[in-house]
Amino acid sequence: MNDTSIKSYDYNLPKEQIAETPLLQRHNSKLLHLNLKNDTTNESQFCNLLEILNPNDLLILNDTRVIPARINMTKDTGGKIELLFHRKLSDKKCEAIFSSSRAPKIGSTLSINNNVIFEVIKRMDNLLTLESQSTDNLFDIYEKYGEVPLPKYIKRPISNSDKKKYQTVYAKFKGSVAAPTAGLHFTKDMIDKLIEKGVNVEYITLHISYNTFKPITCSNYLKHDIGSEYIDVNEKIFSLIDKTKLSGNRIIAVGTTVTRAIEFCYNNNIKKTYEGSADLYIYPGYKFIAINCMITNFHLPKSSLLLLVCAFAGKDKILKAYNFAVNQGYRFYSYGDSMFLENN
Repeated sequence: MNDTSIKSYDYNLPKEQIAETPLLQRHNSKLLHLNLKNDTTNESQFCNLLEILNPNDLLILNDTRVIPARINMTKDTGGKIELLFHRKLSDKKCEAIFSSSRAPKIGSTLSINNNVIFEVIKRMDNLLTLESQSTDNLFDIYEKYGEVPLPKYIKRPISNSDKKKYQTVYAKFKGSVAAPTAGLHFTKDMIDKLIEKGVNVEYITLHISYNTFKPITCSNYLKHDIGSEYIDVNEKIFSLIDKTKLSGNRIIAVGTTVTRAIEFCYNNNIKKTYEGSADLYIYPGYKFIAINCMITNFHLPKSSLLLLVCAFAGKDKILKAYNFAVNQGYRFYSYGDSMFLENN
């Protein structure tokens, strides 16, 4: 029986191993390769993925684009408030997580430089529903006034390079408040060479919201509300997955977001193009249907992302690998090093 206490998914990480800055060359990160079938662990570099992947393997990436999702605004009382975009509801309405000493009242307005931008129309805990009072569309508001939403554990000031580095090279569709970090290691040249080798490279979209990294605050992780996020998966992906399985090749999800999107579709017997919400919560005990390999970064202790990789590879193997990575000086979290989990 699985231990459902979130405390058991903890590990010790020295602060100096939290990657504060990206590498100069994104594909030079370390790659810890866990072969779960053979129970072997190999150290490599991410650029060597070109040798690890085979012709007719299927590599699936998330082509969401991070928006400048964090905005500092002024309440009509004069107080300051920080907003983190959560998700778009319509052309004029969105949800945002707020940080302020006092919650804004329903019907109050939020401004920048005395220009009213939003009206607060609903509040639930630290989540606001906002209606734009601007002539700009929602994403243009964030592009104009927002800043790169680096995770709070990165303590340094945001730099100009973050606008490029905290974005995958294949980012396309605006909507995320965090980068799909497993994809940050790829260069355009790497993707081109993988395609030349015969690897099938395909894309899905999952717009990462606050739900992806929302802390688990309950002691029993089964009681955590994972929420839902927008996904767009083309039916071509499903036929390629089925074909790849039949040929005995690998289906590699680049990141937990791709894993959740694909597994959500297979759990719900979706085989046609799907655009809508996905709310699959993956934790130990989950049986994977489609994905048999995963590229992922090293995740925060006691997080839903750590639960997902433990579900895929086994709690003991993951925590053992994490402790190994700590001892070997790997860099952790969004700008950190990577893992290749192989179960095929």
